[in-house]
Amino acid sequence: MPRAGSAPGWGRGSIDATVARRTAQRLLLVALAACQPPPSPVTRPAPPPRTRLITDLAGGWRWLLRTAEAGTTRVETETWRFRPSSGIPTQLSGRYVREVEVRSDDRVPFACNQRPWYRQRAIYDVTLEATRTGFAIRETDYHTEPSPCDHGFRHLGAYTGEADGERFTLHWDGGAQTLWQVDGDFTELPVSPWPAIPELAGPWRWDATSYDDTGNLRDESEWWELTRRSDTRFDATYRRRVTVRSPDGANLACAGAPSWSYDDAYVLDGQREDEHWHFYELAADPGQHPCLAATPRRSLDEATAEQIGDYVVLEWRGKRRQVLYRPD
Repeated sequence: MPRAGSAPGWGRGSIDATVARRTAQRLLLVALAACQPPPSPVTRPAPPPRTRLITDLAGGWRWLLRTAEAGTTRVETETWRFRPSSGIPTQLSGRYVREVEVRSDDRVPFACNQRPWYRQRAIYDVTLEATRTGFAIRETDYHTEPSPCDHGFRHLGAYTGEADGERFTLHWDGGAQTLWQVDGDFTELPVSPWPAIPELAGPWRWDATSYDDTGNLRDESEWWELTRRSDTRFDATYRRRVTVRSPDGANLACAGAPSWSYDDAYVLDGQREDEHWHFYELAADPGQHPCLAATPRRSLDEATAEQIGDYVVLEWRGKRRQVLYRPD
């Protein structure tokens, strides 16, 4: 008989069944929750890419490349500058100076200038315009520095450009290069770093090392000085020093030492001939040394001369070629 105060059907068995049912429901909810994919983390939308204005590219830029090939080291540099074009708000005017320096790793001189290094320089005018996908750069003109090591001819090119912060990458068929910004100044575009009309007057040098007929080393140096007398006449002098060395360090019989030297001095007259000059040796003061006993005199010579930038190319009688350079 049910205990007083107890509701029918609420015995211990009924309570245990209810508790078990509720526990099972909770476990089922937990299991279902565990099978759900994790909630997506709250993220902020990515900022839109920064739009580069064409005026952001105004200023100075720099590029450098160093390579080695066939016993030479080659260093290429370019210095660029852009500024707003007059009257064209969507365009920049630009100019860059390109310099290539090539050095002989074993100090063997190049035939073009008879020195162990040479340099080529050129300056290019360019325009820069914005496009739908980036920038377009076009070369419009160029000038090269006169040099016996440079034929002076260039092809004008065109590039596409991609700007990213301080980097400006130029692309063309088969290549690319990245310029680095060095300033954002609206300064004037660079001018040619070499004189428009090179001066012939002043000091010049020449150096050479060779083997003589007896197998000894022969070091030769000349110091020239050209003085303008008129538009068509020059006075010239040069001092020539020759040192003969034994290649194995043995004493040379005439000198009683591994080497010996002598100095000669010459006076010349230079005359203008069309596009060239002609130099005539007028007198010589030969050096004195026991090893010169068999040849105490000097023969006077003459040469045609052409100035090419910082070089003077002399063609002496007998097809002997000599290239003087402007000393630093």
